[in-house]
Amino acid sequence: MSLDLGQERTRAVRALDNLLERIEEAQRDLEAAQARLEGLLPLRVVWKKKTCGKAQCRCTRGALHGPYPYLIEHKEGKKLEHYLGKGWSPPEGMVAPERYRALMADFRAKRKRLEGLLERLDRAVEVMQWERKSAS
Repeated sequence: MSLDLGQERTRAVRALDNLLERIEEAQRDLEAAQARLEGLLPLRVVWKKKTCGKAQCRCTRGALHGPYPYLIEHKEGKKLEHYLGKGWSPPEGMVAPERYRALMADFRAKRKRLEGLLERLDRAVEVMQWERKSAS
């Protein structure tokens, strides 16, 4: 059984070309994932209806005031609510923390994929260098 070096070289070149295409695709995916993250503010805002505390107000009979926006944050194991005001509207780029975490997970997965492909390329280059030295 003879080894046709021309065919092996052609096969290796195709494999490298395929790997390079996959790396370029992974880089584009990573850039797109990063672009989706840029400018986002992960804020947890809830809208609550409240009572005012006046004895004769309609809110004492169940017709609550609001809803009003409150920023929720957790510090030292305690939940804090900050009133944002009647006229508050979400800033551009505001996103729910759950959505932000999902986007970050997607970004990390795409970065890990790219790193894996680059490692495969490094190994392929090392093998080629070793084979070149062995052939000389």
